[in-house]
Amino acid sequence: MSRISGISLRKGHHEGLINLQTWQKIQDRKDGRGLSPFRKDIANDFPLRGFVNCADCNNPMTSCWSKGARKHYAYYLCDTKGCPSYRKSIPRAKIEDGFEDILRGLQSAESLSNVANAMFRELWDARLENALIDQKALKTEQDKIAKQSETLLQRIIDASNDAVISAHEKKIDALERQKLLIAEKLSKAVPSPGRFERCFERAMEFRSSPWKIWSFGDLTIKKTVLRLTLSEPLTYDRIEGCRTPKTSLPFKVLGGFADPLCKLVPPHGLEPRTY
Repeated sequence: MSRISGISLRKGHHEGLINLQTWQKIQDRKDGRGLSPFRKDIANDFPLRGFVNCADCNNPMTSCWSKGARKHYAYYLCDTKGCPSYRKSIPRAKIEDGFEDILRGLQSAESLSNVANAMFRELWDARLENALIDQKALKTEQDKIAKQSETLLQRIIDASNDAVISAHEKKIDALERQKLLIAEKLSKAVPSPGRFERCFERAMEFRSSPWKIWSFGDLTIKKTVLRLTLSEPLTYDRIEGCRTPKTSLPFKVLGGFADPLCKLVPPHGLEPRTY
């Protein structure tokens, strides 16, 4: 996108460093929306921060480095006043090793691949159907904006008052920005051919062993594994350790199968299907 003083926003002829949606978010923040302060201890040192709760009060645990006589030690701890576990440090390794044991137990059997394939295909088809609906709505909105722009241009031609002309020009500028945003969304609205196969391959790799992806991934990958694996934050008890987590739907459904030829419980109103 190009914007120079005195020139309205318009599509550039080169590849932008950021897309228009990202640019718009930056402008919104510059206009007064506050940003959360950066915390050094949210880095790679504590990947479970924000994803593990204290078993005593069910509030998110915080984390810190503690300086010892010879070196620093990493801890998770509950910082909720009044909690029985308030400020009682738990070594980072105890919590993270416990979570890794959970991930190892989520590996799936090869016999479930056909079931998973069918599930992911149905989910993909539903997503594609929704994408086509969204695409149609965006095109309708695009046509509506084009008509509004034409109306305003005609009003500028008919107007003789400079203030009125300026007001119409500002409205046209705002509409042009909306058109650019819609055009950008349209370019990404419907998945490209072959996208399912690529996504499915990655999904099955994750489904077969989330622990391997966790072990070799960076902080972003680890956060993604957490979101895809857990439907709720992990709960940790100082004495009992990690409690049985509530896993996400793919693990919850596939994890209970003893035979690949089983019935999946469909959404309300549909007949069960056998794979």
